[in-house]
Amino acid sequence: MSRTAIGLCSLAALAALAALVPAGRSARAEEPAVGTGRAPEPKADAGLVKTAQGMFKDLKTATLDNGLRVYLLPVAGSPTVTSMVAYRVGSADEEKDQTGLSHYLEHLMFKGTETLVPGDIDRATQRNGGRNNAYTSEDMTVYHFDFAADRWPAALAIEADRMRNIRIDAKHEFEQEKGAVISELAGNEDGPWDLEYKAILPLLWPKESPYSHPVIGKTEHVKGATAEIIKRHYDKWYHPNNAALIVVGGFDPDAALKKIKDLFGPIPKGELPPRKKPTFHPDRNEIVRAEFESRFDVPRMMMGFNTVAVGTPEDPVLDIIQDVLSSGKTSRLYRKLVEDERIASEVSASNQAGRYPGWFSVSVELLQGKDRKKAEELVFAELEKLATEPVTDAELARARRKILASFIFSRESVHSLADAVARTSTYPGGEDVAKFFQNYLDTVLKVSKGDIQRVAKQYLARKQAAIVWSVPPAPKKCGEDEPGARGTETGSRGASPLARSAFRAPGSALKVGAGAGGFSLTAAKRVVLPNGLTVILLEDHRLPVVVAAAEVADVRLREPADKIGVATLMGNLLEEGTTKHSGKQISALIEDAGGSLSLSSSGGTVKVLAPDTDLGLGLLFESLQAPTFPGDALERMREQQLSAIADAETQPRTRASRLFYSTVYGDHPSGRPGLGKKEIVEKLTAADVRAFHALTFAPNFTTVAVVGDFNSDEMVKKIEALTKDWKRSALGKPDVAAPPKPAGVEKIVTDPSAAQVHVYIGHLGVTRANPDYYKLLVLDNVLGVGPGFTDRLSANLRDRLGLAYTVNASIANSAGKEPGAFTGFVGTFPDKFLDVKFGFLKEVNKIRDEPPTQQEVDDAKKYLLGSLPFRFTTLSSVAGELLAAERYGLGFDFLEKYRKGVEAVTPADVQAMAKKYLDPKALTVIAVGAIDKDGKAHVPNKK
Repeated sequence: MSRTAIGLCSLAALAALAALVPAGRSARAEEPAVGTGRAPEPKADAGLVKTAQGMFKDLKTATLDNGLRVYLLPVAGSPTVTSMVAYRVGSADEEKDQTGLSHYLEHLMFKGTETLVPGDIDRATQRNGGRNNAYTSEDMTVYHFDFAADRWPAALAIEADRMRNIRIDAKHEFEQEKGAVISELAGNEDGPWDLEYKAILPLLWPKESPYSHPVIGKTEHVKGATAEIIKRHYDKWYHPNNAALIVVGGFDPDAALKKIKDLFGPIPKGELPPRKKPTFHPDRNEIVRAEFESRFDVPRMMMGFNTVAVGTPEDPVLDIIQDVLSSGKTSRLYRKLVEDERIASEVSASNQAGRYPGWFSVSVELLQGKDRKKAEELVFAELEKLATEPVTDAELARARRKILASFIFSRESVHSLADAVARTSTYPGGEDVAKFFQNYLDTVLKVSKGDIQRVAKQYLARKQAAIVWSVPPAPKKCGEDEPGARGTETGSRGASPLARSAFRAPGSALKVGAGAGGFSLTAAKRVVLPNGLTVILLEDHRLPVVVAAAEVADVRLREPADKIGVATLMGNLLEEGTTKHSGKQISALIEDAGGSLSLSSSGGTVKVLAPDTDLGLGLLFESLQAPTFPGDALERMREQQLSAIADAETQPRTRASRLFYSTVYGDHPSGRPGLGKKEIVEKLTAADVRAFHALTFAPNFTTVAVVGDFNSDEMVKKIEALTKDWKRSALGKPDVAAPPKPAGVEKIVTDPSAAQVHVYIGHLGVTRANPDYYKLLVLDNVLGVGPGFTDRLSANLRDRLGLAYTVNASIANSAGKEPGAFTGFVGTFPDKFLDVKFGFLKEVNKIRDEPPTQQEVDDAKKYLLGSLPFRFTTLSSVAGELLAAERYGLGFDFLEKYRKGVEAVTPADVQAMAKKYLDPKALTVIAVGAIDKDGKAHVPNKK
């Protein structure tokens, strides 16, 4: 959980790294050891294990005299460094009448010390072009900084200072931050799965158990927390002997250790309190249930089973069960509930272990009107099948391969490596991180079919289930909004807690230097094939991984107004079958290789291990060129799309977003709902989908960027052979309606059930080709999207006044080939809407009326230039940058142009941009929440 965007629910602190940080629960002494009676594994898997285990071969460890454990993992050639401090304290260590303290304290740790005042940490991060964030889970609180390799030591002094010197008082904005935490809590409840998660915890554990309450805590406890209460929690747990310091990336480990000893060595160890004792409900002989009325339009079920703790023998077995049940389209629950029975739109399973015995979850999002009892029985049937029948050889091999491949893929990112070390180091038995992972991977290869049956029978039995249903009220008229993003982790201050950074080792064609200044993409090659397909290639041989990303231009612009929704439907069907393979065959081929294939109306991406390059490329181009749009898949995807359309109308933030963009763009395609409208989607035919695919998907509309371990000349030949029959289109650029001129509109939608008021403010923006683009980037950074809370809107509305949890505004971020929008968003309290609107307008007017300070502009420029390495943290992100360079005609030297353009910006430029492009009189204001037509807190009618 953290200071900025908490995920929907803390379903699993380990879920996002399921393959990296294994989960599990303790085994009984009499149970057979995992791995008995299994045949030797294929050599390919053994080779992958060796490669995966090598990720920690250079890990150096030390323990200071005060008990601080230090983990140093140098990565040759990395342009970035991630540092983390992981404290072994989380929500499980809280008293039941004071929940949420760990998360609240996490926020306050950014407020300062005797020497650091509020804003100093974010400003230091900004000026060094870095990123900071944190997250809290049941078992840990982790703080992290990402910097260019020549700037990373700035993090150490901050971490050493706040380890024991944090100040929690009015001067350090204790009460203001309380408002932000409460806003965060309320905002989560306006999205699906948050309330389901909170409802299932007491069914799984008795009240006194460490895991029986949500990580973010209960509203009444957060409201009642005092500075003294939070300080006591801090003094109990924030000591060097309860922490680990992790540094990963391009640094000198000997120099780093010396610096760490100088800064952290003098901090005395503390006397730690005893840990909580886990308690459990008596053995259950029947299902326990809870049900509540949902504010959304589709039923959702969360099923949970008490299981085991991290590092136990069952841990890897449950990871494999998780993959067999719900990883990819080959998984059992997806095949049964989504494809065969067409009863659900989404299914997932997650092994969520922790310091104490954790739980295994199964979540199902039903389609509208489907039978809830049938959904339950289908899930139970699959769980019982696992317990009574051996999984197939293919399923077991596929699950192993996915876990192993995920280790290889994770080596792209130094942030992911650091996070894996941080999480593992906090668990009992995880102190020796390299040994922990080596043992885990060895065990994965030894898991047998019998192990899976035994563990499923013991832990996933019907009578042991806890089930929560959220059930929508009477049917409502379907809307046009798109569903909001769904999270899986409790927290971050603005980015995912697993935000990526990466390293570039020798052998990469991507030119890097030490630190922020050496990035260049000029080694990329551009080839146009005879049919018009543009191919961009960048070799990077540091890992045996290949990513190919294809982008088809102008698809949404070509979507007819009377067929809106056909693009989404077409994109969802691309991997459901081709002239060569059925949808099930495509899923099996890519998942057996441990790779990933993702397709949409705008193209597709494939990521594979280098030996599987031909397979991955073949499936990608086959799906783009020759989809068959089978009738059964079309009806299934249509049903899912209609259900999503209906559900979206009940999500306040997406309603506000949809109304904002439709108002700003009018008849322009950017103002239309991507999911379409119910009455149109219901009538779309296979002929409509085929015709739209033929209209939009052509080689001369398409660019593919390939990055990774390959030979460029050979790659061009492969792609040319795969696309030789793909015919170019004679169509020109689509002709679309121009967006209307901004006119200044306010629309309020009263939604008494919403926990927050979701406010969008803005007007039409600019294209990426605008010559003022770099000046607008700096304007954005000063006004509304600075890192942490350095920008004016965040610093004032969020940090100083505590009016909101989420505040941002940008004009450059959405600039594309078509005009973007100046877009501000604030999530606030019903009684603070008018204050937020006034505060937003005040900041817009202020930056128009007077230039920002030289310091503000210098800080923004330092961040924009210093953070460039983070745009190239994985092969996928590099491919995305190459596609953007082609899309906007920037050239492969665009990074050099970017540096020069940003560096030249002055305070006078920023003010001039605000005057020229931000018009307070033309702003569209959209608000959805519990407020009345006058913008005041809604008071329900009393009967």
